[in-house]
Amino acid sequence: MDPKMDSGMILDSDLNKKPFELRARLKPEQVLWIMDRLFICEMTWHTGHSLSQTLFTCMYLHYVPELTPELFLNTDDTSNDSLDQTSNDSLDQTSNDSLDQNAEAPIEFVILVLKAYVMGTVKCCQLVLDEMAKGNVYEEEDFATNKYGISIYEDFPESQAIKLLDDAETWLEQYGGPWIRLHGDEKSESIIHAIVSRLSLRKSFLLILMHMSQPRCLQYTQAQSQISIAMKLLNGSQSEISVNNTQDLGVEVEGAFDPLINRKLISQTPPRPIRLLSLQESIDEMLNMFKSLNSICEIIDYKSATSLTRFLTYHAAQQPTPCAFSRSLLQSTVCTENRILGKISIYQLVKDSVTELTNPPYIYFASKNEMDVLSNGARIDEAKYNVSKLIHTFVDSTMKPLTDYYRILCHNRSRQRRNMCKVLADWDLLQEESEHIDIELQSITKEEPLKTDEGQSYSFHLSSWVYHHKLMLMEEILFLGFELELYGNHEFVMIYWYLDYLLGVHYQHLERIHIHATDDRKFKKQKNFQSAPSSLSTVSLIISYQTFVMARQDICRGIHRIITALQKTGHFKPPQLEFDDESTRFWHRFKVYRTLGSPTMLTFQELKEMTQLDNISTLDLFNVSLRNFQSARTSIENLLSMKPSDTRMENCHAEFTKDLRAMLRVCIANIVNLLKIIDEFKSISEPNKNQDNDGESNKKGRKQQKQRQQKNRQQSLTISAAASTSSQSQSIAINKVVNFDFKYHPWFPVVTLK
Repeated sequence: MDPKMDSGMILDSDLNKKPFELRARLKPEQVLWIMDRLFICEMTWHTGHSLSQTLFTCMYLHYVPELTPELFLNTDDTSNDSLDQTSNDSLDQTSNDSLDQNAEAPIEFVILVLKAYVMGTVKCCQLVLDEMAKGNVYEEEDFATNKYGISIYEDFPESQAIKLLDDAETWLEQYGGPWIRLHGDEKSESIIHAIVSRLSLRKSFLLILMHMSQPRCLQYTQAQSQISIAMKLLNGSQSEISVNNTQDLGVEVEGAFDPLINRKLISQTPPRPIRLLSLQESIDEMLNMFKSLNSICEIIDYKSATSLTRFLTYHAAQQPTPCAFSRSLLQSTVCTENRILGKISIYQLVKDSVTELTNPPYIYFASKNEMDVLSNGARIDEAKYNVSKLIHTFVDSTMKPLTDYYRILCHNRSRQRRNMCKVLADWDLLQEESEHIDIELQSITKEEPLKTDEGQSYSFHLSSWVYHHKLMLMEEILFLGFELELYGNHEFVMIYWYLDYLLGVHYQHLERIHIHATDDRKFKKQKNFQSAPSSLSTVSLIISYQTFVMARQDICRGIHRIITALQKTGHFKPPQLEFDDESTRFWHRFKVYRTLGSPTMLTFQELKEMTQLDNISTLDLFNVSLRNFQSARTSIENLLSMKPSDTRMENCHAEFTKDLRAMLRVCIANIVNLLKIIDEFKSISEPNKNQDNDGESNKKGRKQQKQRQQKNRQQSLTISAAASTSSQSQSIAINKVVNFDFKYHPWFPVVTLK
């Protein structure tokens, strides 16, 4: 069995292991090694491993209060003289005496520098655990919070830890640095810079956590300035003092870390094999954390509800995935005590979101003072009261689904998809309720329907907003299946075909919203409201939505058509599953949509009818797919040329641009591959004309040959064009198969023949 599973087993390596000596004097390079090792353990803990196998393996962490001058009493005569002076005089006088030619390192490297760093790390750990205790992420799935009965010095104030770090930096500058230069070698300056950078980084990180733990996001501005300092300390340029520039300078201290400490802790489960990060990986992990924390600080500058929603969407999709702590902190920032970003009410958020998308009559969300500009008649007052009551009913119903959606976007990708499937029914119910509210509002405001080609059309401002969000959820659920690798290759046609349908419904819905949002009659009625917004902002948002939906739809349509064409040619053959069939897979993949009131659930029979395409030749399918990718490319280029304010991407424009460029590369790669495939199929389908190049002396043979060719051609007319092309391509189907490469985008593959 694994020896680590038995807490009472003594290994041979344990017998020969050097015991930990707390009172040992440490040289600067040894202190540096412990700092780096503790930093590695800390960032490994942030990746989801337990404290017992990471931070708690540091033996100094368990004895921080004992790291005092008294610890070194009676160790030897030299240290005793120095420590008598430390006990009676100030720390500065002790440090002056340590600058002699004695080669033994001053005890301040242990009782001040190392102690300050370890205590700073412990307080960072405590602040992180306080945040994770809120339950915003799933314990043991994203993060390990079990302290195994070990004290992390909760009663020791963070301000005192900051003072310790300041004292350590001051001592290093005045006494520690000169001692290192006096007794060190050519690496002395690098070691001094390395220790100083780590102390400064620890202080900045602790200040960041302290600022961001304050209620209602009151100190996020201060935290953002500290994040900037910390990122330079972590990964500065060659001319700057940083952790990245001072790696591999430490000297290992035997016994300072015990990987088997779990044997001595209160634990209900055995440890699992783990690999600690390297120092460079730990630096990268902390850099990613700082980037996430910095973006969280930036969204405090609230621009719009749509901007906030889009930021959450793209923050969740970042690669590498944001750490559990930053996702929990983001959730606490966005949704706390029924306030958004610590200052905005749910009512204001819903008002902004609905107004930005559907531009309802201003009376819907107008304040009492703005309503008073209308007539003072009793009928108007009653109407005002009824409208306000209905709107507040809608906001109350919207509060939970909307905040749940925001919280879901702060979970890991697997948990996101699972919870989206759960809350989809809530959005469907909300849509039904909002439709009834819209009908009552239409009656109160005496709305006149628009005349369209399909008949009379009412606005349904509130339910249109809900339906838009529900469609986004439905699309996200299917797209995440690709990112999480839930689908087999043989299911791609089915999934992309259904996405094509959903995106088409979404585009038509946005078109309907656009028509009603720009209705001139509405603006004539609300001309008395001087603060009523114009429709220009709504139009720009809807156009960006439509262009984005169109780009995705064209890519999905191009992919499922090219796969269908390659099925006809024999290059792509779905596997023969013994315990499964296509119909069962179809209902399993889309079962979450079966209970929804809208959009209409498509059936497996419709899938078969719309993807067989027997009346279209394979070459035509390739050409249609090519046009789809070309159209998507044009839409993406249009999106790239839009302003961030038009797309509401002010807080995540870099991530949005990165996503668009990845989609653009998918389109270009598929266009190039399709052109190659089309050229190859054209060369196969061309008639063999070389057989007609006989001499004049063989006219009789040529005549017989033409007769045979004509006879064969007449026979081939009985076969459909698609079957003919498929038959001609069978000769190369043996050597080439379809390959789906998600190298550019996690949702859209590059389809190649290999």
